[in-house]
Amino acid sequence: MQTPLMSATSIWSSKTEVSQNYSGLIADIRQSDPLHFNMYGDLVAMDYANVKKILSDSENFKNFDFTERFKIVSALSDNDPGLLEFGESLRYWLLFMNGEKHAEHRRFVNQKFYQADYEKITLDAIQEIISGLDGKDEADIVEIARQFSFLIISKIIQLEKADYDFIQKFSYVITFIFEKTLSVTELLECAAMSREFHGYLSETFTRQETEATNSLLLEMREIMGSERASQLIGTWEFLVNAATETTTLLLTKSIGALMENRDKVINWNAHNECAIAVEELIRYVSPVNWIPRQVAHNMEFEGLKLRKGQTVLLGLASANRDPAVFQNPDTFVPTRKPNPHIGFGFGMHHCLGARLSRFEMQKFLPRFLAAFPDIRLHPTQSPEWDSKIFFRGYKRLPVLLK
Repeated sequence: MQTPLMSATSIWSSKTEVSQNYSGLIADIRQSDPLHFNMYGDLVAMDYANVKKILSDSENFKNFDFTERFKIVSALSDNDPGLLEFGESLRYWLLFMNGEKHAEHRRFVNQKFYQADYEKITLDAIQEIISGLDGKDEADIVEIARQFSFLIISKIIQLEKADYDFIQKFSYVITFIFEKTLSVTELLECAAMSREFHGYLSETFTRQETEATNSLLLEMREIMGSERASQLIGTWEFLVNAATETTTLLLTKSIGALMENRDKVINWNAHNECAIAVEELIRYVSPVNWIPRQVAHNMEFEGLKLRKGQTVLLGLASANRDPAVFQNPDTFVPTRKPNPHIGFGFGMHHCLGARLSRFEMQKFLPRFLAAFPDIRLHPTQSPEWDSKIFFRGYKRLPVLLK
């Protein structure tokens, strides 16, 4: 009996037993208290209808403003300039922009970001991953997914293989800003990591200019103008993080789900069947558990009084398991159609990289599973869960390849 875990407070726990039983936990709370205030005073929405309603309402629920949060934390840290700089840089993350500024920046990034030859980039990356596993009997799926995600983003913006360790460290650390219980010391670490990334990207600009590299980074800077270079760096700070961390989570948890559901036969070589199965994986594993919004002004929502600036936490993973929308929601059904999941969000803030993520999954899974048809969990090395809550997932997922 799991009753000690089945409480609204447990949602914000990173304990392994909570992570292992997370789908049951969110199901219990969604049924008993789908819209509630948590112990931090945040409004928490867990049912599909309310999550989608809030995502659709950009006038009343805006993107979260971390700048104000960092001003407060900086004041508590003797006005640490690093925290203030970090807060300012977050203004240029698409995830935290609002209104016309968000729409204009998104149009520009979307136009340029999708001009790359994604089919060649993706297929080359897959081949490199599979070739690198040749002769190996065991591996860590998390590491495989991280390498794959880096290869994709590095080929898009012309990074070097030697940058792998830094990019992975940056992407992992920076996502801690979403966590609810960060100490000032941990926030300072995030700010320091952001400064390192800004310096790293400035050096990358210089290197690419010196080498006359035909780079998307340089092209975007030229179009935006040098006076908006800080915005461009902030944009890529977000895109690099999203492309690595979210892809790693989605791919790792998807392979884990497929190993648990070997009885579900999928014809990965049939385009439609593959695409439908990928959509179900996105719903079933929900790469991002929560996304924040902020109340735009004093208002009422579903009978609850909300104040301007109050945090709203939207449970994407919970909404994607809502039985009011999905029949047998806790079952992986690779033929599920229709499948109106919101694994990539919804509305004007729908994930910019959703199309690329789907493409990567549709190309990677058939080839990887064909190369390692007998892949299975390692019998003597247990999976390790990460301590993150918003980006809940595996820190290690050891497998036998043969």
